[in-house]
Amino acid sequence: MKNHSYRQSLKLKSRTADPAALKLLRKWFPDLSLLELRRRIQAHEAVYLTDAEPFLRDGTRKLAQLVKECGAAGIETELCEEVRSGGVWRSQPMSRTYFQNSLRRFREIERETLIDIERETEGFVSPEALADIEAETAEHWDGADLEL
Repeated sequence: MKNHSYRQSLKLKSRTADPAALKLLRKWFPDLSLLELRRRIQAHEAVYLTDAEPFLRDGTRKLAQLVKECGAAGIETELCEEVRSGGVWRSQPMSRTYFQNSLRRFREIERETLIDIERETEGFVSPEALADIEAETAEHWDGADLEL
């Protein structure tokens, strides 16, 4: 049986580890040394992988926030998706549109799941419950469903 896994990654377009990029990455990854962050940038390796989080949706949310902060700081990024087959990771570029659609998909799945739970427990979805669900999914995904 083949071992398949999936993750998304973020690389910086520049291979120069400038102070602004290092400062931003250090804020996000305080456990990594500046030397390790510099090495990843210069080697054009991923600075973040979504499989670092317990659940893909959490990693995807964090990736969206990181992309947003990099953009605000003027740091150009590249998104990739990686699939592991037979123990080897294969990476390919991921468009911003594709990534944005995945964010919307995660938000919609979470929303529909909460609606289904409400329907199963109460027998119907009241307008108040629907408003609470909308507020909860907006809270989880605010800033993630961004124009990239």
